[in-house]
Amino acid sequence: MGSLQQLRSGSRRSLATVAWAVAALVSASTTGCSFVLDSSVKQCTQASDCDKFGSHPACQDGVCVASGLGPPDCVLGVPKTQSDFLNACTTSKYAPFDNCDRLKLCDPNTQLPPITGPMVGKTGATAPPPAPTNLCVDGAPGGPAAPKMIWLYGSSDFGPLLRAAQPSLTAATTPYRAVFQGATSCQGVTAMFDSTKRLMKDPAAENIGGWAFYFDAAGNQVNCRIDPLNMSVGVPVDIGISNLYPQTCGFTPSSAVTEYTGPVVPFVFAVKAASSEQSISVEAAHLVFGNGGMPPASAMMKNVAPWTDYTKYFIRNNNAGSTVLTALLIGVDQNKFWGIDRVSTDNLRDGLLASSDAESAIGILSIDFYDKNRGNLKALYLKAKNQSHGYQPDSTPTTIDKANVRDGHYPLWGYVHFVAQLNALGSLSDAANAMVLLFNVPRIEQRLVDEIISASLTPQCAMKVARNAEIGDFSVRKEFSCGCYFDFKTKGKSDCKTCMTAEDCTGQSPCNYGFCEAGGS
Repeated sequence: MGSLQQLRSGSRRSLATVAWAVAALVSASTTGCSFVLDSSVKQCTQASDCDKFGSHPACQDGVCVASGLGPPDCVLGVPKTQSDFLNACTTSKYAPFDNCDRLKLCDPNTQLPPITGPMVGKTGATAPPPAPTNLCVDGAPGGPAAPKMIWLYGSSDFGPLLRAAQPSLTAATTPYRAVFQGATSCQGVTAMFDSTKRLMKDPAAENIGGWAFYFDAAGNQVNCRIDPLNMSVGVPVDIGISNLYPQTCGFTPSSAVTEYTGPVVPFVFAVKAASSEQSISVEAAHLVFGNGGMPPASAMMKNVAPWTDYTKYFIRNNNAGSTVLTALLIGVDQNKFWGIDRVSTDNLRDGLLASSDAESAIGILSIDFYDKNRGNLKALYLKAKNQSHGYQPDSTPTTIDKANVRDGHYPLWGYVHFVAQLNALGSLSDAANAMVLLFNVPRIEQRLVDEIISASLTPQCAMKVARNAEIGDFSVRKEFSCGCYFDFKTKGKSDCKTCMTAEDCTGQSPCNYGFCEAGGS
């Protein structure tokens, strides 16, 4: 058996190679293997020769080298099944959630117990903002006689993306101001399909979503009044904003109403940073949000400690995108979801931050709101059904690369949907088109890509996977790609070749945002 001294003295291997050799040497000493590891012995001619060491090592210059890929049982190669996407080899950090130990659920084929109760309670803001005196149209492009406005209504998670889009709207040939009022995803969809619910109104007249707001030139949120006379007249909604497909809310796009998809919005199970919990499984989440963390006695299962007090579940109501997407993932009826509706995403975040119970408090929060509060909140590693380990949206708790969302390791996400009416000619209104056209092109302007990334969202061009249904199956995305640029913006580096034009790239690789992309053009 070669000694560690032999490895040190005669080898020209990299430190990673030495580390791999040390691990293999230890393994050999415990298994009785007589395999000799020193620089004079050729271990391999191809990667498969190294399979005996596990964890998919690479073969470099005749030596088996640690690949850095995991988990140990990961799937190498192009994913062929949904399980392959979830369990593909990765360099991302991962964490276990032992259903057998934590839940006494040792057979993965065991039928989960039925859910037993509906959502309970609603809690509004403890200190609602004062009523604004300014109007939403004050100072808008076009002047007081004909202000250029885009009126948006729906998912309360939309604020960060609106902030990202407003600079492009302002810089357009015909500039617009976009004004948004928060509600839920399905309320945004319904507003476009049901003419009786198409008006945005000030909450003093009708409590339907808080004060409308827009973002000024400095990126500051400005709350504003919709109706100058406070007479419940309101304004027609130009675009309904949703994190859900219209079909999920009971409507089907037609010649009268259509929808377009925008960036990807992941959601996280968030806990206080001081919580001792690190991960959760979809089975555990099923019991938490479907039964208050307390399985029926007949199920012979454990409680999902520490999440057994539904009053400390921070959620939105059953029409909110975060609730609906989570319900689909964990197999809970969205109309029987346990927890307290915090009325808006801002309230949900603030309530979770203010909670005095670091162990029992848990919330479902969109990534754009979570990322800005990482110092005080922690995203749990999420282990999906048929997945060996849990993952966060990013490759590590301290990165913002959304690596696991982009490649299919992390399943809890949806697209932003823009739902709008069509006229008799099948066209959008000028106002709706101004917003939709920013996103409904293969190559969106680079400034907007930067703003989307800054908002913690993921432009579709950076995704390696795609879906065509809520929490649906993954497919490999092959359209216009900006993954190299996304990596550069979020990690400060990219392994891709830089370029000025396509001529700088080899083969058929296009030059997208300064990088030779291997994906679609």
